[in-house]
Amino acid sequence: MVMVLALFLQIGAEEWLAKGLGALKAGHASEARIALEEAVRQAPGQPVMWLAVAEARLRTGAAAEAVSAMDQAGRLAPGSTMVQRGRTMFARRMGETAQGLLDARQEKRAEAVLQEAVKAYPAEPELWRLLGLAMYAQGRNADAVAAFVKAIDLAPEEETLYAGLETLLPAGKEVEHRLAGYAARHAGSAMGWYLLGLERGDAALFEKAWALDAKFWPAAFALHRSVAQGRAVALLERVVELNPEYGPAYYALAQLYAKAGQREKALAARKRHHALAGAP
Repeated sequence: MVMVLALFLQIGAEEWLAKGLGALKAGHASEARIALEEAVRQAPGQPVMWLAVAEARLRTGAAAEAVSAMDQAGRLAPGSTMVQRGRTMFARRMGETAQGLLDARQEKRAEAVLQEAVKAYPAEPELWRLLGLAMYAQGRNADAVAAFVKAIDLAPEEETLYAGLETLLPAGKEVEHRLAGYAARHAGSAMGWYLLGLERGDAALFEKAWALDAKFWPAAFALHRSVAQGRAVALLERVVELNPEYGPAYYALAQLYAKAGQREKALAARKRHHALAGAP
C-alpha cells in the first residue's frame, strides 16, 4: 500500500514538473513557480526538481531562494554531471537576469541578484564585472572599483574586464598596478595603454595607444586635450568619423572651430551635439 501511494505521489510530481517546465518555456514565471514548488514538495529528493525550481525562483525575482534551491540539488547529487552542468548554466542565467535588469535601469534589483550570485559563484569574473556596473550605475564608485578589481584578479588576461574601469579612473595605486601589469604583458593592446593613461593622466600613453590602433577613437579623444589646436581638430574629426554618435567630440569640435573663426563648422558641430544630446 505504501509503495502504491509513493508511486502516485511520484507521478503527481512529474506532472507538476511538466506543467512547470511548460510554463517556463512559455514565459509564465509565476505560474511555473507554483507548479514547480508543488513538484518539489511532492518529490523533495529529486535533484532535477530543485534545478527547475531554482530557475523559476530566479525568474520571479527570488535570487536568494533560487541559490538555495540550486544548493539543495548539489547536496542531493554532489557528483552528478547533470547538477554540475545545471550550476554552470545557472551562474550564466543569473548574469543574464542581472544584465536584463541593468538594461531596464533597475540597478538595485540587479545588484540584489548579483550579490547572491557572487556569494554562490565567487570565482566567476563576469558576475563581479556586472556587480561593478550595478554599483557604478548607483553612483557608488568605490564599491564599483572594488568589484571590477575582483573580476580582474580572477581573469587578469581578459581585456573587457579592464574596460569596465574606464569611467572610474583614476582609482588609485592598486588599480594602477594592475593596469600597468596588463599593459606590460600585452604591449600591443591599445586598450591597456589607454586605460593606464587615464589612470596616470599621461598623454604619452594616449599617443602610444593611438599609434597602436588608428581606429581606437577613445585614445584620439583623450589625446586631443594635450596637443596643438590644429592637431586636436584633426583628431576630433577622426573621432566623429569613426564614431558619428559620440556627442562630446562634436562639442569639443564646436569650441575649436569657433576659436579658429570657422563659424559654419562650429554651428554644424554644435547642432549635431544638441541632436545627440536630445536637446530641444
